[in-house]
Amino acid sequence: MPDQILNNLSSFINNNQLLVGIILGWFITRVMEMIRKPNITFKISDDRDFAKGTKTYKFLNIFVNNNQQSVFKKFFFGSSSINNARVWIRFLDFSSKTEFLKINGRWASTKEPVDYVTNQPLIPEILLPSRDTIAPGEEAAVSIAIKESGEDAFFAFNNDSYLHSWKYLDYELSEKKYWVEIKILSDGDEYIHEFLLTNPSRSLRNFKLLEK
Repeated sequence: MPDQILNNLSSFINNNQLLVGIILGWFITRVMEMIRKPNITFKISDDRDFAKGTKTYKFLNIFVNNNQQSVFKKFFFGSSSINNARVWIRFLDFSSKTEFLKINGRWASTKEPVDYVTNQPLIPEILLPSRDTIAPGEEAAVSIAIKESGEDAFFAFNNDSYLHSWKYLDYELSEKKYWVEIKILSDGDEYIHEFLLTNPSRSLRNFKLLEK
């Protein structure tokens, strides 16, 4: 019986060499892609208050780390960059996790869409989706939100915010807690992580992100 099974299998392979080759090639390619896939982790930025004129603000950011591969993987398979990555941010209700707001994310590690001579927003740069490439062993920051001291509400933040003096009314959020979902798309792969955002009072001190 085992000999018959082996003979049937051998006969099938001989008669379907092209199909077997395609399947085997696809399988090896997928395994290599999984092995070489970047090892991404997310980290809350150590954000601080800062002054602009007479006003005080606080930005919240997330660092995206493209961690180095192990010595074994690096030697045999190399390390991959996170290439031309796009990012999206979703703000979810704390209790029900229904979506309040979804925006195109801004890589805070890239140039601001502003003319630094005139301090005016650059419309063509604002209209382009923010993208960044992160080499192995490096990190890049993603903007999440901004709040002005003394105000109850805060604002989600991206390139569009530069057209509205940082506080885009369509991005205004006033609840005390939100789940924040960050999603990155690079080379066909998605990376998703969630954080808790707290905004319990007008003070900037407790306006912060926390690990889930």
